[in-house]
Amino acid sequence: MRILFLTHAFNSLAQRLFHELSERGHEISVELDIADSVTEEAVALFRPALVLAPFLKRAIPASIWTTVPCFVVHPGIAGDRGPSALDWAMARGESRWGVTVLQAEADMDAGPVWASVEFPMRSVSKGALYRREVSDAALQAVLLALERFCSGNYVPQRVPGKAYPLMSQQVRKIDWQTQSTAEILTRIRAADGFPGVADELFGQPCHLFDAWPESRLSGPAGSLIARRESAICRATRDGALWIGHV
Repeated sequence: MRILFLTHAFNSLAQRLFHELSERGHEISVELDIADSVTEEAVALFRPALVLAPFLKRAIPASIWTTVPCFVVHPGIAGDRGPSALDWAMARGESRWGVTVLQAEADMDAGPVWASVEFPMRSVSKGALYRREVSDAALQAVLLALERFCSGNYVPQRVPGKAYPLMSQQVRKIDWQTQSTAEILTRIRAADGFPGVADELFGQPCHLFDAWPESRLSGPAGSLIARRESAICRATRDGALWIGHV
């Protein structure tokens, strides 16, 4: 099948899907989503049977999804909608999550569902989940969706859902005086990779990434209490966290 990848960036998931689908005999072309006119030109030139969007940050234009089937890979369970799906799932402490392949329509993430695969959540960073659990589930869901699409007799199901907004820095904000180590760790991990958690160190605004709990050290909440190579240790109200990247 001729499949056009429409993606914000050729990230790890897009690369994996490109490799796996190419190995299965599909003819793939990749277009970076930079402008509607560029996407329209790519569709006109490549003439795909299907557009697959493994990683987008904006809606597919109606000029595309009304003329060719467009499958969106959404890092959320069936019915979940919005741009910060994995971030919100981690913040809520979901024990299971998933990846859904749905057909693009006017409302983002609200189109009929072609496939959905769930997985158990691990207590790790968003990036670690994305590269393993999300990537594995996405591949399974995409392969199932393509199988159903090629069969010609599968009817995708509409699923009632709830939309969550882009998670803001106000929601991610850390209060070093009152929040526990576990709460702060979850906030940083839910923003790891991108966009990080906005904070302040030495009077300078910054973004925090790569947090790990400290088992022995402690000190006044919010204070910097240790350094190890390029990481710093910051005290919480009930312990401390190592920050590996700022």
